[in-house]
Amino acid sequence: MKRNNRLSLDPLQDDDDYSQASSTSSLEDIDEPTQQIDPLTQALDDLESRAISSLNEFKEHSGTRTGQEDIHSELKLVLRPLVEIAAHTGPTIAREKWRQSFRNSIDEALAEVHKRLNEELIYPVLIDVAQSDFLSAKRSAALSFFFGLYKELKSNGSWLDYNELGDRNRKRIAGNLYGNEVVNKMQMRQRMSDKVKREALLLKYWVTGSTACTVPGAFTDVNADGAIASRAVISSSAVIRPALRHVSDRIREADDQGALRLFGPVMKMISGVLKRFFNSQTQGSEKSIDALKSACVKFLEIVVLSFSSRAQPDAGGRRKPVVSSEDFALEDLPMGHPVITRQALEEIGEDAFTVLRGLTLIGGQVKVDGGVVSDVRMSLGLDANGQGSMPNLEIIGILRPAALSYLEVESTLNQKVTEDDPFPKVDRADLEIDFSLNQKSYALTINAVSMLATNRPTFFADSTTCLAKRAMDPPTVENSAMSKSAVMSVNSHLRASCLTLLRNALSVTSGSSDILHKALSSDSCNMKTQADKALRMARQAASLKTASRKDRNRAALEYTWEGGTNDTTGSKRKRAGEDKLEQMRAAKAARGLGNGIQLPKSMTEACDLILLNLSNLPSSRAAAALGDKKSKMQKEQKRSRPFTLDYFIDAIITNGGSLVSDESKWYGRDGGDAWVMDISALISEDEAERDSDDPMTGEGKKNAPIPVSFTLDTKIASAAESFKNGSSNDDAKLYKEQCDSATADAFERILKKSRSVRDPSVADFGNQIAARMAWTLKKLEPQHDLKTCSENAIESAKFVVQKVEDKDFGKNLSVEKLPDFAEEYPLVSSALQFDLETNVQYSTEAENESVIPKPSSSLTQRLLNEAFTCNSDDQEELKRNNEKFEKALELYICSVLKACEDTNEKPLDNHKKKIASTAASTLSKDLNTLPCMTQKSLELSSLLCDIDGISKKAAEVSRKGSNQNIATAAATNAAKAAAEKRAKSILLALRDAAFQRSKPEARLHAVNCAVGIASGRLPASQSVEDMALKLVMNVLYPKSTDLASQVVAAAKQELERAALYAIENNRKINDANEEAMSKRGEQQLNPSQPTSDVEKQALDFVKKPANLFMALCIREPAIIKELMTYSCREGADVLVKSIRNNMPKLARAASKKYGAAKIALQVAELADKSETPLLLSFLDNLTPANSSPPGEDLIEACISIQNNRLEDGEKDPRFIIPVVSGMTRADLVKRLPEFIAAEDNVFMSSLFRMSERLNRQALSFREEVQDNPLLGMTLCEQLVYLHNLDFAAAELPQKRYLQSITMCLEQTDIYSDRIVMAALDHMSAVFLQEDSLPLGYMRTVIVTCSKHETLHSWICSELLPRLVQGKIYNDRRQWEGWMRCAKMLESGDGGAGSINAINQLPKEQYDAYRSRYPAA
Repeated sequence: MKRNNRLSLDPLQDDDDYSQASSTSSLEDIDEPTQQIDPLTQALDDLESRAISSLNEFKEHSGTRTGQEDIHSELKLVLRPLVEIAAHTGPTIAREKWRQSFRNSIDEALAEVHKRLNEELIYPVLIDVAQSDFLSAKRSAALSFFFGLYKELKSNGSWLDYNELGDRNRKRIAGNLYGNEVVNKMQMRQRMSDKVKREALLLKYWVTGSTACTVPGAFTDVNADGAIASRAVISSSAVIRPALRHVSDRIREADDQGALRLFGPVMKMISGVLKRFFNSQTQGSEKSIDALKSACVKFLEIVVLSFSSRAQPDAGGRRKPVVSSEDFALEDLPMGHPVITRQALEEIGEDAFTVLRGLTLIGGQVKVDGGVVSDVRMSLGLDANGQGSMPNLEIIGILRPAALSYLEVESTLNQKVTEDDPFPKVDRADLEIDFSLNQKSYALTINAVSMLATNRPTFFADSTTCLAKRAMDPPTVENSAMSKSAVMSVNSHLRASCLTLLRNALSVTSGSSDILHKALSSDSCNMKTQADKALRMARQAASLKTASRKDRNRAALEYTWEGGTNDTTGSKRKRAGEDKLEQMRAAKAARGLGNGIQLPKSMTEACDLILLNLSNLPSSRAAAALGDKKSKMQKEQKRSRPFTLDYFIDAIITNGGSLVSDESKWYGRDGGDAWVMDISALISEDEAERDSDDPMTGEGKKNAPIPVSFTLDTKIASAAESFKNGSSNDDAKLYKEQCDSATADAFERILKKSRSVRDPSVADFGNQIAARMAWTLKKLEPQHDLKTCSENAIESAKFVVQKVEDKDFGKNLSVEKLPDFAEEYPLVSSALQFDLETNVQYSTEAENESVIPKPSSSLTQRLLNEAFTCNSDDQEELKRNNEKFEKALELYICSVLKACEDTNEKPLDNHKKKIASTAASTLSKDLNTLPCMTQKSLELSSLLCDIDGISKKAAEVSRKGSNQNIATAAATNAAKAAAEKRAKSILLALRDAAFQRSKPEARLHAVNCAVGIASGRLPASQSVEDMALKLVMNVLYPKSTDLASQVVAAAKQELERAALYAIENNRKINDANEEAMSKRGEQQLNPSQPTSDVEKQALDFVKKPANLFMALCIREPAIIKELMTYSCREGADVLVKSIRNNMPKLARAASKKYGAAKIALQVAELADKSETPLLLSFLDNLTPANSSPPGEDLIEACISIQNNRLEDGEKDPRFIIPVVSGMTRADLVKRLPEFIAAEDNVFMSSLFRMSERLNRQALSFREEVQDNPLLGMTLCEQLVYLHNLDFAAAELPQKRYLQSITMCLEQTDIYSDRIVMAALDHMSAVFLQEDSLPLGYMRTVIVTCSKHETLHSWICSELLPRLVQGKIYNDRRQWEGWMRCAKMLESGDGGAGSINAINQLPKEQYDAYRSRYPAA
């Protein structure tokens, strides 16, 4: 579906939009329109395209659910964007852009937006779906749309926003729709009028759609018909009160005609629902019938509520009841309207209430006598069909017979009342029932009567009496159509309703408490105790109504005290419990419990705690992790570490973990444990002085300082030597592990240091060292934080592998070995992941501290450059280095994809959101700075365009929108917008790669990837595919001839892939189509639509590459040859079907750009014999879409094509069929034998095209005017010229001549009785002036007699006498036909006889007729 005269998003709709070469490489190149229009029009065009996209998706929906949700929820989700556009987005853009667009006022902008979006686009399409769609689910979805839209339109700032409408501080404010603008009185009145018109328009569409769906026979399937009927009744129930409120407002404003314009359709809608309720209860499954009855019962309840008064007529008191804004009653209807009166509507309400009482007491509808119906209609002045001059009388004519049928039963029952039996039971054995209620419909009926008693006091007494009688005579399995469990449920419902009504004070004031109490106390209910208590409560409530103010205040005060006491007690208990829990937590914290043992801040307390825990230390040292032998040896050894306070503190803090550590591990404390410090030479200064004193002289001698010596632990040195010599003992293994641990720690320190250093050159140097180490140290397991990064990288690779398998890329994208590569180079994978995760923190710090400059190259770039620059003379080694670069690049892209997927899964996680945003933007930049780019890496990057998951999630959250998950909905929508932005960044990266790369391979890879996204080969959402299509057509193709040729080559590959897919699946599609056709029977289908689900899936697959290639055909008509060649392969039927469906766009766009005649001749030269079907399809769509005929140049071109494409020397008339509507009638008469000699379908197609522009003149035989030749041939003229054809001169067999006439007469839907009559009448009139009739004339008259009984009278009274007048008996053949025709109609079985025509015959001919056909 497409709007005319609007900016089109379809690349096949060519207005040279795609022929302008882009001179820049900015973001707008992808979707910038070629015409500059004002902001409001531009925004409206965008909204229209979005609305059309949603409408197309809705109309093309199969009507069956595709996910876990039911079909109604799924369709509602599809229509949700339309609700947003129609209710919110439209008014918003009008308010924002009316000044920028130089509109005179906001009112003008709002009117333009509402007209283009709501009135001309959304409403007409959806009402058409609601009235005529072939799928019941889509009809009900359209009705639900109007219901949801009406609620949305009343929200703040929408079209029906009345929240702030009125005077405020003596200023007239027109609501948020107009931006709270202060206006004068006249403007205020005009805006009120506009809102009323908009509301009336929506309500009328809503009412009309509901009415259309209640008509019986909307679907041939009775279950589907019942399903849409029940949905339509629910929709009618929802619209009746808003419509009546609107009618009341119009009457109040003295707009009687405006009120009638909506009142009439509402009454018609009510009449349709009631007819469906009383007249269609036996068709369909039991479930669908009960659903329809339940909906109708609820509808009857709303009718009674709307057409009755809220208060009793004699009710006093000054207080008015609280009325809901959604309620409607007769008090709301102003008086003074000549047609819409309270009295007329009150009759409807009383009859509907009587029907509800009858349904409750009887359990179904009493059979309505046909005589009663006739009498009621006669008394109301209605015709035999129940139609009348007043719309309300038609409803009464439906309700009153049903109400009278019940009242007759009720009067008979009242006559049986005696003192011994005051409540006689209904004798159901003698009752004839039209239909019975099931459990659901019966429960809704009881609810309706009970609710009416509560909300409409006028009906309280009758409602309670009805329910009480039914409770005393409850339904049973024998006297109802319900199961045992259903009967028990209904009986329980009856008793509960009676008890609830008995508690009501109205039961006492209305005198209904006695019958309710007796019913509940009866043996059938056995609820005397509950009834007594309820009666006391009702009497107390009734007495309080008339009690003094003192008594009422005392009662209210007691209720307050009771509630307050309970609340206080609960609060005290709650506080006490919370205090105890807090005390327990404090005591636990004071004892140092929790994660291990936490030392108190006080040193004394810490020492006490340590000494107390010394008893918990193990008596022996824990075993090491190197085996039992080593453990036994170590158990026997003395501890080399003394039992110091540090030793104990480490053991306590680590909860014993320090005792398990192996003392042979030398790489502890940054390698310090591998060295031994010798302090034996150190002595204290006092000891040195004392030792150096001379005992004789007492004079001391100062010694030189003795240095401390550090030596490598001999055990460690021995292990290093063993490892160097290739030994495999435990010490060597331990040494190797310690070296790996030291290397991993050093690698991690370098990475973290490069992140925190302020000098960018130092940071870049650190990245270079880390990159060289990562590729050099193969299979070195990282530790600490980098180990987590490595695991995340492997997980990312596995995630992408699974996604590629799910998307079924085939052999072109093989990434199964990526997880193995990540495990083979763990430092590379961990560094890539570390760079991705820490870029967010680095970017944040760089923003906060502008003094921190960014290094020239990131860690990822250094890693990739290191792999790329590893040169080697060995070709095998060089190949392995290239593979390392490709694998590392793919692993980096996998990490980015996983980060984006994580943020889509958790849209509320801001950290993941920042990681994904930074990673995607960095990836798009890195792709253009890398030294090499592969096809696989670009295709992997294109996975960012697949945002269907987050789009569905956002739509689902919006659909289930509530106050509780507003934050979730906002975050999900923000995540969707961020995903779209990331996808667009990848498209821009492809554009830059195609523009800026000097290597042809990189340019080719970028073009292939962009074309793959646009054609659907690479997964992407619909919006991204549209952007990719614009990128290919608007940006890449016009940039240069080199890029254009690459685009065409890539599109050819995609088209060939589609053709191979169609050929491979042809058998499967045909089998599925045959199975679907066998199930569907003789039902006719649109040939352009898929026959089966398998064919639909195949069409979806081949449609996108076909559309892309057809769009390129507009730019290069020469490649239409390839389009026909690929699609006309044997078995590629589904591809041909897809191309045929889009051929109108291609043909008309090419015709507009190059001229119809020129492009027709060019395509005809390109197509060979096997491609004739597509050539004919192309020519068929070259004719103008409007009512203007084809031009002379196109007609000459088609004739030239016919002359040049002879088959065995014969002309093929199919080539001129597309232009026959523009050819002169005289030329068509000459060519008529060619069409007759062709196949039947070609002949009938030619006749149809001759008359396609002459529908209004189908019954006429036009007279030729000089110098103004007639074009085409009307249906009447076709029959005349077919009869007058000289088949012998045209070398046509007589059998084919007669067969051609018969084929036309068989098409009764085209050649109707009136057309045949016009043709026969013209030929007979000519016969009176000439000598002979056409050969097949009387044969046609005889066939007409058998096919069109409606023409018998005309033939007998007009045609046969006229033929007698023209002396038809002079022609032997025609006279023979006349006699046979007269004999067929002589008896007059069809109401008309030919006896008068027979009597007009001359005596000789009359005797000849009677000699052959004697009178009966």
